[in-house]
Amino acid sequence: MYIFPKIRGGEVSWDALVFGHLFWNRYFGETPENPPRGIPSTCSSILIRGKEDNGQDYCLVVDPTTRHSAEEYYFDLNRRTGLSPGAVTHCFTTHHHFDHWNGLKYFPRAQWLTGAGNASLIAGAVKEAAGRDPGDGLSPLIPAERIREVSGEFLPGVYALPLPGHTAALHGVAFMSGGRRILAAADAVMTKYHFADRVTEFQPDAEMRLKAAETITNIAESFHIIIPGHDTMIVL
Repeated sequence: MYIFPKIRGGEVSWDALVFGHLFWNRYFGETPENPPRGIPSTCSSILIRGKEDNGQDYCLVVDPTTRHSAEEYYFDLNRRTGLSPGAVTHCFTTHHHFDHWNGLKYFPRAQWLTGAGNASLIAGAVKEAAGRDPGDGLSPLIPAERIREVSGEFLPGVYALPLPGHTAALHGVAFMSGGRRILAAADAVMTKYHFADRVTEFQPDAEMRLKAAETITNIAESFHIIIPGHDTMIVL
């Protein structure tokens, strides 16, 4: 099934900021009981640049991932793009898992966005996380009430694409750049290994496992480049 949407706003430019990692990976023979790379995982983050309908530039960060300090994330941003954090106008978080939304706090002046169905889930996750003290520099948490749900082409050239499976409400960001169809897939595609096996993680039942496999198959048929949630690019 071909799922790439028609995008009115045309092509945009993009940069990779951070390629994510999993704190444990079953394909490396690891278990969550003894994570070798520390909690939490780091998710892949990208920056997309385009123009709004009024001609003003926008800079959109997709999944600003958790780092141990804001300065660490700003370093990633600057070394990849030359930009300061004040240049970021919008942030989009793909779903309600901690490593995909807690980095919103690094961009307090940006608009915070997510796909339909995620705002209440993120608010619940923030409330749950507030009861824990990670003791590793990851707090404070975000004011979840600032997050606004969007759908479809929410900025010219970028499209919030439903990718159910990993979670029911997960939305990736689809766009065109350099004549290629590109998807920031987040955890709909966790790593290249998960992609090859058409699986993700944390599925509560067989129905969601089937949905995840269907979503990955649709992604494979629809895009030239995939940015997984916790790995480097997949080029098809």
